[in-house]
Amino acid sequence: MKNIHIFKLLAFLVLFLSNGLTQELSKIERDKRHIVSRTYQMTYGMLQICPDKEADSFKKIIEEFEKTYPEFTQLLKESQYYQYAVDNMAKDIQRERQKPDESRMSQCLYGQYLTKSLTSTASGQKTVREMQEKLMKYSSPSSEQNSSDTENDCRFKGIDFPDDMIIFAGGAYSGEKIDYQIDQSGHQATQFDVLVNSSERPVALILGAYEPSIWNISWTSGTNIKAVVLTGYHKQVVAGLPNDVAILNSSHHNSGPCGHIYISDKYLQKINPLSNKVFEKNVTMVYYAEKGKITFGGPIDKNEILYTSQDSPPSSFFDTSKPIAGQAGLKDLVAKGMLRESTSSDMERWVEEKEIAYMKILKEKNEELPPVANAKTRTSSKNRYIHNGYVILKKITIPAGLYGANSATFFLEKGVPFPDGKLGHSTLYDFNTIECYGTACKEH
Repeated sequence: MKNIHIFKLLAFLVLFLSNGLTQELSKIERDKRHIVSRTYQMTYGMLQICPDKEADSFKKIIEEFEKTYPEFTQLLKESQYYQYAVDNMAKDIQRERQKPDESRMSQCLYGQYLTKSLTSTASGQKTVREMQEKLMKYSSPSSEQNSSDTENDCRFKGIDFPDDMIIFAGGAYSGEKIDYQIDQSGHQATQFDVLVNSSERPVALILGAYEPSIWNISWTSGTNIKAVVLTGYHKQVVAGLPNDVAILNSSHHNSGPCGHIYISDKYLQKINPLSNKVFEKNVTMVYYAEKGKITFGGPIDKNEILYTSQDSPPSSFFDTSKPIAGQAGLKDLVAKGMLRESTSSDMERWVEEKEIAYMKILKEKNEELPPVANAKTRTSSKNRYIHNGYVILKKITIPAGLYGANSATFFLEKGVPFPDGKLGHSTLYDFNTIECYGTACKEH
């Protein structure tokens, strides 16, 4: 009976994860994303849903999975869709982790069972081999094309570049954060300030970042910028260049014809293939951005006059329909009366409400707690540190970019609708449901 159950599970996986290798190139990217997303969901994602007492067991199963399939594991984690899978499941993980341990246990055990089946049965091993073959078969740069005829589109049509043109590539994961969004990703945009100094030879640029970014370009006298290639995961735009400078934009965001990378050690081996595809020559030099700044070419004297164009200033790309991002966005919402800064009394009120809700649940279960001396002291002694705290007074969209030190603590006032947007690394205490959402919920 158990073997029949395993067979059914594996048959489901084969159908769900492996649609055959004989499919046209235009479907490859969608299929690769499907494999990466589902594999992440049933392994690393499911692990995060597990109760703490069961997580170690799942970790051992995943370690065995990685040991059995090291090449597949590497392909999975290096795929451009791995971060997509992480981002796509983050909200589900956050929601599931609010549920009681017993509720999460069944999903955790199911995930363990599926993952273990892939290493312990012949059908499971066949499934992984097929998925691995699919990821490997199209691992060349051409795999990032959307159709079989797009390779010829990864170039500047009708432009003959000078033989002596040099090519600079530069970027990073992100630039300096700005207070706006430029796309629908919900990510706070970043900006790179790019200086180009090449008075002796014409130049082309390859610019790439993961986060949505504005590339604000200026140049020295005599510098002749012929073309710019933009690449990255989220939306990438160029500011400061005249409208007649050719731009080829190929990011994951726009499903561009050249696929997508960003300029870093991780993708260093892919920069020359991209340059050869577009310009038929290698990159002259790669520069990594530091704190959102890049200088291409020789050093620039502090008295050098720099030129830029107002055809497309950085502000022209700001999405003003979205809330201002980060700390500036929080201050803006306070100024509009939609938030107020929280005080220790808001956390005191949360603890009291949480205690009342807990006692109500015990009463419904016909359970009773024994009396505790100094119960008020016991309750008030809980950790009540509030980092960057605010009370939500009206329906809002949470500003983008609330990660790390920029995260916030929110109290959702009774009667106020749940906010739109992403919490990031922030925490929200909901007085309507007496539920906690976000990173610090285990503390309270």
